[in-house]
Amino acid sequence: MRKMISMFAISALLVSMASCTDDKGNGGGNDVDLKPIPLAYSQVQQTEFAQQSNKFANKLMALLSADPEKQGDNVCVAPMSMQYVLSMLANGVDDVAAKEIVEALGYDDIESLNQENLAMLNKLGEDDQYVKIGLNNSAWLDKKYTYRSGFKSTMDQYYKANLSVVDIRNNPKAMQQRVDAWAKESTKGLITSFPLSIDNLTEFIVVNANYFDGKWSNPFNAAESKALPFYGLDGNQRNVMTMCNTEEVNHYQDDSLQMVEMPYGQGYYSMMVVMPKKSEYLNDIIEKADWWGWHNQMTKGMAIIRLPRFSAEASWKNIMRAMESLGMPSLDWAAIPKVINEYNNTVITLIAHKVAIHVNENGTKAAGVSAGVGIDGAMTPMPNLSFDHPFIYAVRENTTGAILFMGKVVKL
Repeated sequence: MRKMISMFAISALLVSMASCTDDKGNGGGNDVDLKPIPLAYSQVQQTEFAQQSNKFANKLMALLSADPEKQGDNVCVAPMSMQYVLSMLANGVDDVAAKEIVEALGYDDIESLNQENLAMLNKLGEDDQYVKIGLNNSAWLDKKYTYRSGFKSTMDQYYKANLSVVDIRNNPKAMQQRVDAWAKESTKGLITSFPLSIDNLTEFIVVNANYFDGKWSNPFNAAESKALPFYGLDGNQRNVMTMCNTEEVNHYQDDSLQMVEMPYGQGYYSMMVVMPKKSEYLNDIIEKADWWGWHNQMTKGMAIIRLPRFSAEASWKNIMRAMESLGMPSLDWAAIPKVINEYNNTVITLIAHKVAIHVNENGTKAAGVSAGVGIDGAMTPMPNLSFDHPFIYAVRENTTGAILFMGKVVKL
């Protein structure tokens, strides 16, 4: 009988916004520090790593967003998290499956992929004191086996992964509890559980957790908060708490879409939000997403931004079919000869993914600072960027240009 291996990625994004008001529409300014954070980095680069990583990210988002069961739902994905799970597994599977993974991620060989992943792992979170970010890797192997020394060495050197040998098969319930506890700790409590199909055939589990908590460089003023309409993909209108700010940002709009880019902390990370002028074109911009091209279209200037608070949680119990569409057909039921010392029949049968995203209040005590911006009445009117119907977004590390999280908001 062939045994099972499970692998999954769990991710959490907490975008710390200065709230415009509380849920009752009352100003919460006393709880928000409105003082802008000085930018130490105001550029955006795109490295070769990011080019390849973002191609994979766009394909993954398009595939998972197209899931018939997700059409009317908000969707969020963590492509970087999934990339690390696949990369770790590429070091353990048979040569055919490994080659497919490496090529699907945009590389020629596993050594280059490992080195680039290590460089990114070292980069995350090192620059900005206002951004908390973590990318954690771990694996559990059933106690009847032992790890190959080469696999352990690679996981330690390039992925800083914690490899454990535990009793999975005889106590799958306890193993599920162990996974849940690890997920909760690794995502700072944003993801508290992730049910997997762990049973007495499961022998190996590979996991990655990606966590991001960033404060806006320019907080939203509580006094500007309003309950404004949001028009869902189904056409229904619902009043939602919408935050408003007037600030100097990268932005662009034309007859087909509008977009804005808002920095976190000292500017090493940012969020791009893109909205088609007509909701029916949302899937088109997802399929043709070009975040680097969109960034290059933007110009910096004053703009009025209205963005609703939003939360989303998305999970897929098995996205193996998506992996096949991404160029990895041999991954399903692939053997893992480079992981285990002993003879085994262990194969991959499951790839799962779960992401939680929360855009909410800052919580810092306000300094009572507010600002008013005056403009020359003879000048061109200030752009008014109101995100009041379905849009997509991406969170990016700016020194590399790599996308960490992306998603779509279709209902609130």
